[in-house]
Amino acid sequence: MPPAGPVWNIDWLNENSQRAYPLAEAATKRDVTGDFVLPDDFLVDLVWPVQADPSIDPAKFHVAAVGVFGGGVTLALGYDGTIIGNVSIASAGFVPFTSYFISGVSTGNFFDTLGKVVIGSLTNIMKSSGSFNFALAGGRLEPTVIRPDLRGVSALYVKNIEEISEAIQGDVVLEAGTNFRIDVVAASGGEPNRIRLSAIDGAGLNQNCACGENRDLPAIKTINGLPPDNNGNFVLQGDDCLKLQGITAGLKITDECSKPCCGCSELNVVTTTLTTVLNQVTSLENLAYRLETALNAMQVNLIASKVGSTV
Repeated sequence: MPPAGPVWNIDWLNENSQRAYPLAEAATKRDVTGDFVLPDDFLVDLVWPVQADPSIDPAKFHVAAVGVFGGGVTLALGYDGTIIGNVSIASAGFVPFTSYFISGVSTGNFFDTLGKVVIGSLTNIMKSSGSFNFALAGGRLEPTVIRPDLRGVSALYVKNIEEISEAIQGDVVLEAGTNFRIDVVAASGGEPNRIRLSAIDGAGLNQNCACGENRDLPAIKTINGLPPDNNGNFVLQGDDCLKLQGITAGLKITDECSKPCCGCSELNVVTTTLTTVLNQVTSLENLAYRLETALNAMQVNLIASKVGSTV
């Protein structure tokens, strides 16, 4: 039966202001106390996009709460008794049949949802005042206002510290590298499908090393019984005399404090010179001995001559 009073079938939103839509036909429109009835001309259209997930039941979406205050009206949507989105409508400057964005709350499965609601009029709802909560039976929404969210990933970017790659578009394949594994974990226990990235040390996932005949030889694990650090690094540190220098496929160690400054040819010259000096020293020693002997004889003769002259 048509509602009592005049009916204006002008267009879609005017029609909705005379019926429960976007609430379900079976919705009572009464809050949990039964004292407040949501006017038909307040909410005239609604679109709430959700993930294309078969576990989401469109019949569980409903108006969860309405707050009527002097400055306007607040509207909250719910899913199975939990608030999932809200919007505020200011009474100052309100224009009938204005659309508003209604965003998902920060927690829950609908945090990234952005829907739209059309408010037909504030006249009748502003006749009440206070906060009114609705159960599923009182504020149930028509399943047709729950739309699948067709948003998709437009591009992927790879970031390395501060460097960001160009946009990667189209079909993208995630490929595991050395000691890295990518698993697809199927949905279970209410959890969605997941992609699990695992970085595993020494799990035998790396490709065979093309090292020729030596590729099967064991790797160095310790040096003098000392293992590397957690990153596999082993530090060799020099000092003022010991110099370490990297060369092709090796390490050169130089002791700069004990390195000779002369070669064999220079040492031969020094040896020959030292031999000559040694011979000359020996000759000088012989000459000095002979001179000492002569002086002693001269001293004896001198004394004897003086003693003979006094007799």
